Amino acid sequence: MKFGFPMAYAATVLAWGLIEFEDSYSHSGDLGYARDMIKWFSDYFVKAHASKFELYVQASFKIFF
Repeated sequence: MKFGFPMAYAATVLAWGLIEFEDSYSHSGDLGYARDMIKWFSDYFVKAHASKFELYVQASFKIFF
């Protein structure tokens, strides 16, 4: 299952932390990793837009055994 709203929250908190503490991320050498994570989130949300007025915010998968 994929839930868009919890993922959006996680992306927002990560981005906010990066804005507030960019110097700390830079000094620790993790600035690139943090930016890559935010890019992963944003790429996923762009792909979740199937069309101009269609956005998938929850996807569930059924597994058959």
